[in-house]
Amino acid sequence: MPEHTVTLTVNNRPTYLRQTLHALSQVEGIEKWHLYIGLEPGCEECKQICTGIDFVPCTVLFNSRPLGVRGNPYSVLKHAFGQGSRLNLHLEDDVLVSPDVAELALWYEELVSDDALHEIRIMFLSLFVTSTGGEPAEEVLASQFFSPWGLVINQFQWAHHIEPFWWNDKHRFPHMQDWTLSLAEHLNYPMMVLAPRLSRTSNIGRDAGVHSIPERHDLLVGDLQMNHERGPFEYRINPNAQVKWRKLDYGSMTVETAE
Repeated sequence: MPEHTVTLTVNNRPTYLRQTLHALSQVEGIEKWHLYIGLEPGCEECKQICTGIDFVPCTVLFNSRPLGVRGNPYSVLKHAFGQGSRLNLHLEDDVLVSPDVAELALWYEELVSDDALHEIRIMFLSLFVTSTGGEPAEEVLASQFFSPWGLVINQFQWAHHIEPFWWNDKHRFPHMQDWTLSLAEHLNYPMMVLAPRLSRTSNIGRDAGVHSIPERHDLLVGDLQMNHERGPFEYRINPNAQVKWRKLDYGSMTVETAE
């Protein structure tokens, strides 16, 4: 069974999906991985795109009913790890990846065998950061913030830190139900995520999103830069580096930065 997998949630945005799959097809070594797609019903064009994938071994999970932005990623992740995945790259159908993302994931697998890294515990590797260019492509750091736009998760982390908390709505974000908020509630020191200083993903889903609007997307993603080089890179952790995360102020629709 496949030990290195990619999970991809797909709904009804074929234009974004084509771009996402093209970027994934350019990843160094991706042909050695196995792609699992959680395909929501209702879009024949997306179905045709998914069943025509030939650059990587692929299994399409045809959802008999809409599972939504919380149920669909849970379903496809649970299936991938249930099939024996040891390391999974999780994506959405509007997320572009860098060509070295598989190599970075394999480096991460060697670095963090379960969740332990020195005195801290690691929930996963978060691939999206609000980088603006110039950040060293080989540097990785620890962070208390994360984005769902590209995650690398090992089997231990899925079983102990992600699946058990996926449906938890008893958190500090009242009246909001979202798996990212549920996981954020669990992300308290010494629990952290790792993240590259130069982003390895970018989000192109400006329109037709569930939890986003175009103005919010522009504020968070505008002028961001991601890595476009294949490497190879000598990845290393920089314990002194910090990401200036963009955080949205919903009251004024402006962006603040936080370390």
